[in-house]
Amino acid sequence: MLKIYGSDLSSTSNKVRFVANFLGLKYEYSKVNLRAGEQSKPEFLKINPVGKIPAIDDSGFFLFESSAIIRYLADKNKSAIYPKELKERAVVDEWMDFGSMHVGMAVSKVTYNRLFAPMRGTPVDENSIKEGLGFLERFLPVVDGQLAKGEYLTGAALTLADFNMLAVLDPAEASQIDLSKYKNILRWRQALQKELFYTQCHKNYEDGLKAMLAAMKK
Repeated sequence: MLKIYGSDLSSTSNKVRFVANFLGLKYEYSKVNLRAGEQSKPEFLKINPVGKIPAIDDSGFFLFESSAIIRYLADKNKSAIYPKELKERAVVDEWMDFGSMHVGMAVSKVTYNRLFAPMRGTPVDENSIKEGLGFLERFLPVVDGQLAKGEYLTGAALTLADFNMLAVLDPAEASQIDLSKYKNILRWRQALQKELFYTQCHKNYEDGLKAMLAAMKK
């Protein structure tokens, strides 16, 4: 049976769960307690020697890196969300990489410093927040413009690129990232957040954050 190792506030972990839910896969979700350092314990390092989440154990086949995982799951299940045709697949990969490496890195600068640094009692880097927001001012109009061309990122069909970007932008409200001026992103995002694959994971990222903060106070 497929086992997914992750954390509720990890966008990359949630991305894997979004795809697994969409594909209708039966899986066991194992929460890794990052605050307790479970990701560095020998038993987890056997699954992912890098000591990070997400990771999967698919009946003894171990895989880490969220994009590699969702590509594997889509291919294994012969799903059209990762098309076979060379150019169609290349476009999906293009938007996945852009989402992760550019939009995702910018969001993570803001999210870490506005959410996780205060939770951990570590210094907040205001310059990093400013840099992240600056990159988003540059990159989000590109995403919004792409979504003006079609229902989904790569056109008329839902693909891995959409799952990836959805997860990347999931912490926006909790991180005080304003998406209100990006009308196409809002339309696309709100529609996907109503889908079963999303609601099976959580109602929204902010609710997951509140639940974790409440648990920490106990």
